[in-house]
Amino acid sequence: MAGLTPDQKAAILLLSLDKSTSAEVLKYLNEEHIQRVAFRMAESKAVSQNLRSTVLDEFYQLCLEQGFSIGGGLEYAKELLTEALGQDRCSEIISKMSTFIKSKPFDFLKKVDPNEIIDFLKAERNQTVALILSFIDSAQGSVILSSFDEERQADIIIRVAKMSKISPEIVKDVEREVKNKISNFLGETTSTDIVGINIAADILSSIDRGTKVNIFDRVEETNQELAEELKKRMFLFEDIVSLDPRHAQIVLSRVPNSDLAMALKSTSDRMKNFVFKNISARAKEIINQEMDMMGRIRLSEVLEAQQKIVGIVHELEQNQEIVISKDSSDKLVG
Repeated sequence: MAGLTPDQKAAILLLSLDKSTSAEVLKYLNEEHIQRVAFRMAESKAVSQNLRSTVLDEFYQLCLEQGFSIGGGLEYAKELLTEALGQDRCSEIISKMSTFIKSKPFDFLKKVDPNEIIDFLKAERNQTVALILSFIDSAQGSVILSSFDEERQADIIIRVAKMSKISPEIVKDVEREVKNKISNFLGETTSTDIVGINIAADILSSIDRGTKVNIFDRVEETNQELAEELKKRMFLFEDIVSLDPRHAQIVLSRVPNSDLAMALKSTSDRMKNFVFKNISARAKEIINQEMDMMGRIRLSEVLEAQQKIVGIVHELEQNQEIVISKDSSDKLVG
């Protein structure tokens, strides 16, 4: 169905429904869109049952993936499919697509005490740990990764970065093994594409700086090319200076002055100058006053404040409010 345009798919969908339903749908389209779809409907002399079913399958999958929040939700989507194909065919499609509404693999681990997960994984092979880290969120993954010794940390992150397609049978086997240790609800898995290098970078971005440096040193010893690729996809506090000034201003406007003062306490003059250029004169004055009043502080407090700011950067990027673009050629140092 790769050769069909969106207008052609919409036309086939509307032709598959009864006239009153199709007319109701058309009310929500603008005039230009109605003309385009109507033209495609008019030129469709005959639509094969196979093509019709394929378009309806795609429509139902789209409803599942996007939550189909308008109209009557998924129930309304099922009603449309029943109207178009009949109850038996609708049930077949629903059964076929049901995997899209199942839980993501290892989602149940969100409800489990991290210490229980760590205790279990300490005895597991690195490949098993890497597989689990590939599915859970990066914040939880960073906690788990931090619990291992330096040698295992580097090996695990390399394995995560190299992952692509994962066999559903392998995922099921690992889930079954985890379930024997951690009793919780478990849903069926589906074949899932994993961009391992991005997941590994997210985990490393969330982990404490000392651990991050140690992992990078070991990864560079083992695979220099992979280490460079990870750097390209990561964002460190020092990389704020590489942001477009407009985007830097958005980031800094979301950071409390107290956190910014703490984060800048042990940074370079270049970093301080960049930040001060992108905040108001009043904010600069307040931050300088707070820094002067701090006296001696623990490095861990500085790193924690910096990590909070990195978290804000990632959140803004995910919301498409800023764009991260940086040169990753600089070597990561402690």
